[in-house]
Amino acid sequence: MRFLPLLAALLLPVAAAAQNGGLAQHVQAALALDAGFRTLEAQRSAAGARGITARSSIAGSPSLSGSIRSDTRGPREVREMELDIAAPMWLPGQRGAMLGTVESAVAEFDQRLVLRRLEIAGLLREGWWEAAEARRAAQLARERLNTAREIARDVTRRAQLGDIPPTEALLARNETLGAELGLAQAEAMAVQAAAAYRVLTGGLEPNLPVEAVRGRGAHPALRAAEAMLANAEARQRLVAATPRDNPELGFFGRQEGGVGTTESTSLGLRLRFPLATEARNAPRRAGAESEITRATAQLNQARRTVEAQILRAQAALRTSEAALRIARQRLAVGNEQEGIALRAFRSGETGTFDLYRVRQLRLEAANDEGRASVEASRARSRVNQAMGVVP
Repeated sequence: MRFLPLLAALLLPVAAAAQNGGLAQHVQAALALDAGFRTLEAQRSAAGARGITARSSIAGSPSLSGSIRSDTRGPREVREMELDIAAPMWLPGQRGAMLGTVESAVAEFDQRLVLRRLEIAGLLREGWWEAAEARRAAQLARERLNTAREIARDVTRRAQLGDIPPTEALLARNETLGAELGLAQAEAMAVQAAAAYRVLTGGLEPNLPVEAVRGRGAHPALRAAEAMLANAEARQRLVAATPRDNPELGFFGRQEGGVGTTESTSLGLRLRFPLATEARNAPRRAGAESEITRATAQLNQARRTVEAQILRAQAALRTSEAALRIARQRLAVGNEQEGIALRAFRSGETGTFDLYRVRQLRLEAANDEGRASVEASRARSRVNQAMGVVP
């Protein structure tokens, strides 16, 4: 029996995969369950909500205050009432700078959401090839059991006829039991791998089609690092536009009256203008500069990391494709050897031990070919992951 090609044996038909959705749908299902993604969405909403303040005509919440005073002779003798309403004012350039920080913060969270989507896609890519590897091992174990039973029937028949010693029938029985055990273990691993994938996706099966290598675009990790730097620069501009606390403009009214006094009502304006000091501004400037330094270093590190990951993934793909070609050649030789050995065994030209030795070599070649095929497909997915291909 010939070893089935990996794509036909391991992956379900494309129609079934389409019913279960492509990688983009699986990623979307996983993101709905991902706490990190949901947290980033909430933080993005919170950052956007700050735009309400930046678009307001005043720099904060207005305040209302008042007081009532009376003479020691009693509240009916002499009294004074005062009511004050005030609101903070924008400093020159502060409102535009704050709006810039809101927009840059939202843009940063947008890029971090895309990056998180890529990270989840990476988990699914690895998970689905883990499941494919487990299915491959189960398929090979099933083939081993089928051929073991087929050979065992011939050996048992010939042992009953006296053509070969009974000990060879025991050898066939032992090999069949070993194949049954291997199949049970392989199927258990396949079930576990599929279950782990379903946990990530909320129940979707790892039955996706083989992923082709796609072109390189802007990597989400670089876009996220660039957005972080832009946000740090926007905050630095806000610090520069806010050298002092916001001034406050107020409107007040005062009423006085009582025995022996003249009833009067007065209106007025009140201005509170804080002064700029180094004690206030120096720590803010230093904090903003440190944020820019950190964001710049992270951007440079992200560039180096992305390039290194792409080079490693491409090298691994070339190596895996070369290994797959060699493994397929070896499997072709093993299939031919096994066919010759089977014909020789059935014609009585070779013994059971020689047949099992040749068969073991073919099984090893089939195992290596299947593993190499999975590794080549996994390497293609890893190249896409390294290049930042977001499904």
